[in-house]
Amino acid sequence: MKDLWFFLKLFKPHSAWLTGGIFLSLLTAFASIALLTLSGWFISATAIAGLIAVDGNALAFNFMLPAAQIRALAITRTLGRYGERVVTHEATFRVLAGIRSWFFQQLIPLVPGRLSAMRSGDLLSRMTADIDALDALYLRLLAPAIVAAIGVTTVTVFLAFFAPVISLTTGLMLMIASVWVPSVFNRLGRAGAEEIVVLAANFRIRQIDMMQGLADLIANQAYERFSDFLGQFSDLMINTQRRNNRLSAVSSALTLLLSQIALLMALVLGAISFKDGLLSGSDLALLVFCVIAAFELVMPLPQAMQMLAKTRKAARRIRQITEMPPAINSPTQAIALPDSFDLQFNDVSFRYSDQQAWVLKNISLTIPQGSKIAIVGASGSGKTTLLQLIMRFYDPEQGSVLLAGQDFRHLDADALLNCFGVLSQRSQLFAASIKENLLIAKPDASATELDIAVKAAGLENYIGYLPEGLDTWVGESGVKVSGGEARRIALARLYLKNAPVLILDEPTEGLDSDTERDVFKALADFARDKTVIMVTHREAGLGLADVVYGMERGVLREL
Repeated sequence: MKDLWFFLKLFKPHSAWLTGGIFLSLLTAFASIALLTLSGWFISATAIAGLIAVDGNALAFNFMLPAAQIRALAITRTLGRYGERVVTHEATFRVLAGIRSWFFQQLIPLVPGRLSAMRSGDLLSRMTADIDALDALYLRLLAPAIVAAIGVTTVTVFLAFFAPVISLTTGLMLMIASVWVPSVFNRLGRAGAEEIVVLAANFRIRQIDMMQGLADLIANQAYERFSDFLGQFSDLMINTQRRNNRLSAVSSALTLLLSQIALLMALVLGAISFKDGLLSGSDLALLVFCVIAAFELVMPLPQAMQMLAKTRKAARRIRQITEMPPAINSPTQAIALPDSFDLQFNDVSFRYSDQQAWVLKNISLTIPQGSKIAIVGASGSGKTTLLQLIMRFYDPEQGSVLLAGQDFRHLDADALLNCFGVLSQRSQLFAASIKENLLIAKPDASATELDIAVKAAGLENYIGYLPEGLDTWVGESGVKVSGGEARRIALARLYLKNAPVLILDEPTEGLDSDTERDVFKALADFARDKTVIMVTHREAGLGLADVVYGMERGVLREL
C-alpha cells in the first residue's frame, strides 16, 4: 500500500475539493436513505391512521410535515447527487493534473539519459493510462470507503434506538459486505487486475510500434503477421477482462444476497418485536426500508477493492520511472561557466550499462574554440554517443570531458546546455505556430531577432506566402510543413539561440540535394566564428570541416 500512500500525499494541495466531494457524497447518501426510510414510515403511518379512522376512533396525524420533509429530501438528494458529481470529478481532474505536473518534474532530470533507454510507447502508457488509473484512488476507493464507514456507523446507531437486535444483525451484515467481501475479492482479483495493466501497456507499445514502423512493415511484407500478433494480444486482454468482469458480477451478487438476508432477518425480528408490542407497525416499516436503503452504502466496495490491485500496479509503474537515478549527478556547488569554449576529451571510455560492450574506447580529442570538425563512420560506431557526452547527456565511465579545462562534472548541467545549439536529423516541431516553435530557443526574443533568424535560415519567402505568416499553425509534429521547411525552421531556431558551439547530427538527412546545399550554405555563413562538431555520412557537408575524423567500433582517428 506504500505506493498508494505516496500518491495520497500528493492529494494535499486539493484537500478542500476532496473534502467537499466526500461531504456531498455523504449528504447524498444520507438523503437517499432518509428519503426511502421516511417514505416507508409515511405510507405505513398514513394507512394505519386511515384504518383507525374507519373504526370511528379518529387519530390525529400530521400529514403536511412528513410530506414536506420527503419533498425536501428528494430535492436534497437530486442537488446533492449533481453537486457530488461536479465536485468529485473536479477534485479528481485537479489531482490528476497535479500528478502529471509532478511526474513531468520528476522526468526532467532523467532526460534524455535514462529515458532514451525506454520505448516511447511504454513511457507514453505510463504518462497517460497509468496516471488516469489513479482516478480510482479517490473516486472509487477513498471517497466510497469513507462514506461507507460513516454511513454504516450512523445507520447502525439509528436502528439501535428502535430495535437493538435488528441494529446488531443489520450492522453485522453491513460489516461483512463492506469488509469481508471486498477483502476476499481483492485477493481473488489481484492477479487479473495487475495483469490487465501490464497487458494494456504492452498492447499500446505494440500499437505505437506498428504505427511508427508501418512503412517498413509493409515494405518487408510483415504487416499481416504483426497485425495477427496484435489481434492475438487483444484477445488475451479481452479474456482477462472477461474473468475480471465475472468476479465483479459475483461480488455484486453476493452483496445483494447479504442485503436480502439482512432484510429477511429484519422482517422476522421486526415481526417478533411487533407481536411483543415493542414496535408499532409504522416503525417496523421504517426499519425495513432503512435496512434496504443502507446497503447502497456498501454496493460499490467489492468491485472497487477487486480493482485495487490495478490502481496499485499503475502507481508502482509510475514510481518505477520517477525513482530511477539520473544518468548524471549535479554538483553540490557548481562552478561558473568559463569564458572560453575549448572542448577536450581525456582518455574517455563509455558504455550504457555494465552488461553491454564499450561504445567509446579511450578517446582523446581536443576541439579548440572556433574549430570545425566532422566525424564520419557507419551506424552504430559511436558517433552519436560522442555528441551525447559533449552535451552531457551522460558522464563517461572512464576519463573526463572538459570545457576550458573544467571537468563537466563540476558544471551546472542546465547552464552547460546553453552553450550548445543542436541541429539533428529529426526536426522536432510541436503542435503550435511557427513563431512559438522558434521561441523555444529564446523565449524573450524580439521581433527583430526573429526576422534575422528567419532570413538567415532562408524562410523569408516561404513565410511571406503564408496568410498568417509566423502565426501559421504547423500541426502535430509539423505535419503541415514539408520536410525541407521543417528543417529550415529548426535551423532558424538554431540561429535564434546563437550558441557558441554547434552540434550537427546528420543535419541534412532526408533532404533533397538542392535543400541540402542551401542548408549547408546557410550554416557556413552562420558558423564562421563558432565551434562546429558535425556527425555525417554524406560528403556534401564535409566542406564545413577543417578536420575530419573517422569512427569505427568506438575508436576515433583522424583521416
